[in-house]
Amino acid sequence: MNDSRTRLDKINTRIRNNPVLSLLLAVSTLVIGLSTFTNATRNLLDLFSGAEQRPAISGLWQAQVSYDWPNAHYQERFDFAGSDRQLYGSATFTGSPNGILEGEIAGDILRFITKTPESLGSGPVQETIHRYQGKLIGDEIKFVMQTEGGYSPHVPVEFTAKRTGNPPLQPAAN
Repeated sequence: MNDSRTRLDKINTRIRNNPVLSLLLAVSTLVIGLSTFTNATRNLLDLFSGAEQRPAISGLWQAQVSYDWPNAHYQERFDFAGSDRQLYGSATFTGSPNGILEGEIAGDILRFITKTPESLGSGPVQETIHRYQGKLIGDEIKFVMQTEGGYSPHVPVEFTAKRTGNPPLQPAAN
């Protein structure tokens, strides 16, 4: 008895004769098809809606900041760079540049911290943390900065940074 059926015919017969296997294959095909369709649809919607596009904040910004102690008015500079949700660069505090730490962007909101040393007379130096939160509105960023640590408590400081015409910070080449 020579079976003239091909290997594909034999597999097809086994699948037809096993209803559990047939159902499993049908459900698997349906799940894979729905998953592919759902991902493709989501990607198309993101493409047309511009979802998760990084706002154009890279470059130099300046702000006139009045801090909460007497005669404390400084022209502060912000140099922003990054990609996707990452934000890095520098921000001045009382005119001294500090690296941006824990920087992130979500929509038109940006958050980051800087750290500065604070000393009082001959006492030990204490670390001060400045937490910035800003909202991008056109070519302005409305900031609130809260200072923590140091020798004295501080109230939140509000100010507006404006874009300057200088080129953006470029990452160092490796």
